[in-house]
Amino acid sequence: MKRTIMFFTMIALIALLAFPIMAQGQQEAEDAGPEVVGFDWQSRSGETIKIMANKHPWVDIIEPKIGEFEAMTGIKVELAVYPEDQFRTKRTVEMVSGASDVDVFMLMPGNSLAQYYQAGWVAPLDDLMASESFLWPEYDLDDIFSSALDAGVKEDKHYTIPILLETSLLSYNKEIFEKYDVAVPTTMEELEAAAKKIYEGSNGQIYGITLRGKKAAATSQWVDFLHSFGGEWLEGDKSGLGTEAAIAATDYYGRLLRLYGPKSAPSNSWYEAISIFMQGKAAMVYDASVFKPNYEDPTKSEVAGKVGYAVIPAGPAGSIPHISNWALSLYSKSDNKEAAWLFVQWATSKDIALEGLLAGIPSARNSAWDSSEFKDNDTTPEWTAASIASYEVASPIWNPPVIPVGECRDAAGSAIVASILGEDVRAASLAAEKTMNDILANQ
Repeated sequence: MKRTIMFFTMIALIALLAFPIMAQGQQEAEDAGPEVVGFDWQSRSGETIKIMANKHPWVDIIEPKIGEFEAMTGIKVELAVYPEDQFRTKRTVEMVSGASDVDVFMLMPGNSLAQYYQAGWVAPLDDLMASESFLWPEYDLDDIFSSALDAGVKEDKHYTIPILLETSLLSYNKEIFEKYDVAVPTTMEELEAAAKKIYEGSNGQIYGITLRGKKAAATSQWVDFLHSFGGEWLEGDKSGLGTEAAIAATDYYGRLLRLYGPKSAPSNSWYEAISIFMQGKAAMVYDASVFKPNYEDPTKSEVAGKVGYAVIPAGPAGSIPHISNWALSLYSKSDNKEAAWLFVQWATSKDIALEGLLAGIPSARNSAWDSSEFKDNDTTPEWTAASIASYEVASPIWNPPVIPVGECRDAAGSAIVASILGEDVRAASLAAEKTMNDILANQ
C-alpha cells in the first residue's frame, strides 16, 4: 500500500515538474503558427520528365544546360529533338493516339493552340502560376511581355509560356530616304506617299516598297495592315474578310505592291521580298524582325549598316503589328505536371532569356532587353526600340484563330493577289469571306 502511494506521488511530481516545459513548448508552437510549405526546386526530386522539342536555336542553348537543371532539381530530363516538319507531325500523332508519355512540348500558339485546346491536349497553367509551392519567387511573370502571355490564353486561362517573341518591322534604306528627302512614315498615308515619291523619283529604278505577295505567305504580314485598318480575321464565329475594314486593308496592301513594288510581287514569299531589299532595289520592306541579321550581314547584304527600323505606320485603328512566338505547354495527360512546370520556369528564366537575346533570339522578357549586358553589345538600337515598341501594342493573333489555319490563309491570300493584280478587291474579298465561312462550317 505504501509502495502504491509512493508510485503515484512520484508520477504526480514528475507531471508537475514537466508541465511548465510542456506548456512552454506548446506556446512556442502556437506562436510559430502553422507550417508553411514554400517553393523548393527539389520538391519533385526523383521524377523523370520527357520534353519534345523542335530543332531551333533556343534548343541549342537549352540542351547543353540540361545537366544543370537535373543537378538543381533532382529531376531527370529526357529531351527529344526533331526537325520542324517531323516535329509537328510526331507531336500531333502522339496527341491523337492519347498514349503519349510526353510532359512538355514546344508549341506555336498562332499555328496550333486552337486545335490543341479544342482537343484537350494542353493543360491550363493558372494554378501552377499562382502556387506558393511551385512558382519560383524570382521567376517574375510580370517581366514577360503581356502580348506574349496573351498569345497562349483560351477562355481566360493560360496554356503556354513564351520562349521567344517575334514581330514585324518597317525596315528602310537610310541612304535612299536621304537622297529623296523622305521622312520615316508614321501613318499609312505617309507610307504610300514615301513609296510613290521614291518610285517615281527614280523613274521606277527603285521600288518604293517590297512585301510578300504570294497568297497564304502574304497573310502573315498583311494581317498587321488588317489590324491597323480596324479589321479582324473573325467577326464573332464568322469570317471578317468581307468587312469594310478588311476590304480597305486588302486594297491598300495590294495597291502598294501594284503601283510601287516589284512586278514579281504575286509570287514573292519572304525570301524574295527581303532579297530585293537587301540588294538595294527597294527603299522599304515590311517583314519579320528576325531578318535583321540578314540585312546587317555585309557578306550577304548590300544595305548592311544603312538600315533603319520602325513600327508599322498607323492606320485608321492605330499602329497594330502582330507578335508570334514559340512557347512551352504541358500535356494535359502528364502525370508529372509539377516537375514539368519547374522545367518550364527554368527554361524561360531571365538568365536564359538574356543568353538567347545575346545569341540573336528575340526575348519575351523586358529584363533581357533592359540589361546592360545586351545594351553594351547592341549595334542596332533602332531595331531594339522598334521591336520593344511593337511588343507593347501588338496583337497576339497573326494567323486565323481557327483549326483549319492553312485553308483560311489561302482564302485571304486569294483576295490579296487579286488586289495586287488590280482586280475588283471588294468582289475578291467577299468571295474569300464566303470560302472561309464554308471552311469553318465544315471543320
